[in-house]
This record gives sequence, structure tokens and C-alpha cells, in this order.
Amino acid sequence: MSLQKIQHELFRQFFEKPTRGFLKEIFKDNIGERDYLDFKAEWPQLEQISKHILALANSGGGAIIFGVSEDSDGEFDNRGLEKLVDMAVLSKTLKKFIPIQVKYDVFNFVYDESEPKLAGKRFQVLLVEYSEKLLPVLCLKEGNGLKSSVVYVRDGTQSIVANREQLELLINARIETEYSSTPTLELGYHLEQLKTLCEQVNLLEQEEFFDSNHGLRGFLDFEGDKIYSSFLYEMIDHKKQTIKKMLQ
Repeated sequence: MSLQKIQHELFRQFFEKPTRGFLKEIFKDNIGERDYLDFKAEWPQLEQISKHILALANSGGGAIIFGVSEDSDGEFDNRGLEKLVDMAVLSKTLKKFIPIQVKYDVFNFVYDESEPKLAGKRFQVLLVEYSEKLLPVLCLKEGNGLKSSVVYVRDGTQSIVANREQLELLINARIETEYSSTPTLELGYHLEQLKTLCEQVNLLEQEEFFDSNHGLRGFLDFEGDKIYSSFLYEMIDHKKQTIKKMLQ
């Protein structure tokens, strides 16, 4: 998974390798909430999680840690979850609102007696990946607290509807990638052209084979055929490179 920017080295390590040890260090260092890191005591209504995922996907990626509450003094209590959310149920709900291209994952962390301060506690961490090629990510469907075709972003520790300036920044970031918004149509177009070029090469090779059997190729120099054949192979290589770039 990837992030746009990281403001805390420990979080970067945890994002790259989500383990119980790194999560414990995040609790210990009391990083606190950031635009890329959110804490929630319990899972809210699953539809509402979609807004946070969409916002993180548009704002550099990040994580939500479930099982951590905040008291009136701003201190965080790692109390854990009473029960873990079923991933099948979660995925079934989220796919209604989040484009399939958005990458996210949920990790379960259960601590035993080897970690006295956290023994018996359970946490779930939702990690959301960032990709400029997907910007801006829009909500697919209207739901509880969600609006269809709306762009959500992170504003401090909140997930909000993007204003004009924020939306322009997302669009500019997408433009800078020079990534096409219609990759499927373009891929089919280039594959069809590659297929046609390969068919022309096959026809030319068949003609050479039959002519050679009749002894003609040994006596005549077909410069036109050589130029045409060279051109076909050059175009085939060009199309292959184009398709490879689209699939990266």
C-alpha cells in the first residue's frame, strides 16, 4: 500500500508493515489524531465508514484505528472493541459506495498476556491506499450521510465535502499523472490494432513460405516486402510498449 506523505515515521512503518508491535508503539507514543490517522471507540454505521475511506483516498491515504476512545481532556483510552466487525459484511456494504479501484484493507489485532497493558483487548485497523491516478474519487451511491457523485476529503480530523479549491487541487494532481480516465476503451483499441498488425505479419510470412517452395525467393530480391515487413515489426513493438505502459 502507498501513501502520499507521512508526518510521523512510526506511522509510516506501521502502514508498510501493520503488526501488533508497531500498533503498540503508536499507542505508547500517543501520536494523536491527524489528517491521515483517526481513532474511533467503536465501528459506526458501516455506510458512514465509506465517507472516511473516500476522504482518505482523496487526501493521501491513511488509517482509522477502532477500539480507541478520546476523553474530555483529549487523552486516548486504548480500551479495545467488544467484538470485531465481520469482513464479509463490511465489504458487502462498502462496495456499494466505493469504486472498486480504491484499495483498502482491515487488520485484526488481539493482544495476549505477553502485553500486560493490552492483554485481552481487540482492535481493528482500516488502512486506505492513495493513488493519484484515481483522483478525484467520487461516492458511487447516496446513503446515510452520503451523497452520490460527491468528492469527500480530509480536513484536519474530519471527512467533509470538498470545496472548489480542494477539488481543483485533486483534478490538477490527476492531470499531472497524464493518466487516461478511459483506460479500458483505449486498451481495447490498442489491442485490436496489435492483432491486425500480427495478422499482416502472418500473411506476409505465409506468402514468403509458398514462394520459397517454388524457388522464386532465391532468384528475386523483394525490397518492397522487406521494407513492409520491417515496418510491421516496428509498429508491433511500438504497440506492445504502449499497452505495457497502460497496464503499469
